[in-house]
Amino acid sequence: MNDKYYSLVYKWFDYMEDKYDNRVCGYVIMPNHLHLLLKITDKSPTLPTLIQNAKRFLAYSIIKLLKEDKYFSVLDFFQENARIKFKAKHKVFEDGYDCLIIQTQKFFLEKVNYIHNNPCQEKWRLVESPEDYKYSSAANYILGQGQYNIEIVGF
Repeated sequence: MNDKYYSLVYKWFDYMEDKYDNRVCGYVIMPNHLHLLLKITDKSPTLPTLIQNAKRFLAYSIIKLLKEDKYFSVLDFFQENARIKFKAKHKVFEDGYDCLIIQTQKFFLEKVNYIHNNPCQEKWRLVESPEDYKYSSAANYILGQGQYNIEIVGF
């Protein structure tokens, strides 16, 4: 997949920071899913609204890029998925999401290590070391700088 598809997620991160002062504290963008550690402020809409808006923005943007890039087989898949289940034009994302509140350093470290090691798992084998995966905050924590500037959590 081309960098421009991944950059849509960074654009959403920027929007959340600019509009709501929310802070990304860890992430990994995988080929078919996203893990995100997010510090949400009082300015932010509720998490369900935030995720719903993100999925809408990302879906429209992805469909637009797929059309430009003539990825008709993927567009057809999204169209068929929508017709079967939702009577919409395209269905890009699954319904729902998982959400956990992090209140301890131990739990944070467990989650940040899990998401950073995701690309190294046998199922994916995208990289050998977490900091080598371009679409992750692992390099921010391990090397001090990554593809996207995040808020490092120190507890």
